[in-house]
Amino acid sequence: MYHKQHPFLASIKARYALTKLGSQKNTQHLILDLRGSGLSYEVGDSIGVYPRHDPDLVAKTLRALQATGLEIVQHKQTGELFPLREFLTAKANITDISPKLFREVHARQSNLDKKHDLEELSQEHNREVFKAYLEKHEVWDFLLSHAEVHFTPQEMADLLMPLLPRFYSIASSPKHVGEEVHLTVASLEYESNGHKRRGVCTHYLCELVEVGEPVVPIFVQPSHSFRLPEDPHQAMIMIGPGTGIAPFRAFLQERLCHHQSKGKHWLFFGEWRREYDFFYEEDWEELGKLGHLRLELAFSRDQEHKVYVQHKMWEQGEELYRWLQEGAYLYVCGDAQRMAKDVEAMLLSIVQEFGQKEERAAREYVKQLRQQKRYLRDVY
Repeated sequence: MYHKQHPFLASIKARYALTKLGSQKNTQHLILDLRGSGLSYEVGDSIGVYPRHDPDLVAKTLRALQATGLEIVQHKQTGELFPLREFLTAKANITDISPKLFREVHARQSNLDKKHDLEELSQEHNREVFKAYLEKHEVWDFLLSHAEVHFTPQEMADLLMPLLPRFYSIASSPKHVGEEVHLTVASLEYESNGHKRRGVCTHYLCELVEVGEPVVPIFVQPSHSFRLPEDPHQAMIMIGPGTGIAPFRAFLQERLCHHQSKGKHWLFFGEWRREYDFFYEEDWEELGKLGHLRLELAFSRDQEHKVYVQHKMWEQGEELYRWLQEGAYLYVCGDAQRMAKDVEAMLLSIVQEFGQKEERAAREYVKQLRQQKRYLRDVY
């Protein structure tokens, strides 16, 4: 039986771009082969993936440590022995500077100016500056900027945080695709401190893993709350900009292909540009033509002023509130930092305006939606 502590080694059956040539983004659709795993999942669940670091990043870290990679280190949690290169590749977080590593570099720094700078950074009043500093560095360039400090391979292994699994909302219904699981993955790439950085797991899945090789360690992470309505004909409002679209592809596959749902489905999707970034465009347009789906689109960069899904919610506020009054379920998936907060703020405004409620009553209304499990979120 495969699980978090004993993941299944899946292969990527297919991988293709959802963004078109000319897009400033790189979002891909992945199909993982589950044959022989015995794994089962439901729509609304996520897949956990244990990534491996890019060999170039590992090489930079080894150079910063002045190590060959052949040194044997012991995993402090499990007691297992690994060559340092393999430990840095598959077991250690080498993109984020752990608090322990920061404190230890500060304690051992012999250059008084650098020691003072680290001291200043860690002061309470510099919390935002400290956060920005950590975001701009990975372990290797942090170590290089403090080359006066030396660690043995084992000391470094003990100071690093573990490499944790990443979670992706499932973009398929098993009743529709069989022994496969589909994912919608946005490859993250950016520059900081003069160096190119990449998202560890997105780069692993989209660039490093070869199609057909059974090497991707995965497990199913069940959701106990992000579920379809028990009544397969109940109306649904789905808000999923960017990769937040993934579970709604699964929901619609399950509802329309398996349950033959007669319910109403209203999807709010947003991205940068319609010409390049309209994920699963053909699927949604086909469902729209068949009368199964109402589509609301917000492409933020297609006009001078930015338009997001919450603005489209407001434009349709009267009808959206009417759907809720009639028992519709409201789902939100995607970015927790901004999008989910903006969507909730807009939901409150819509309830106030079109439900003619005071702010306190509007908050109580949204609270009741939550309690009735009709306002469900999968945010990250």
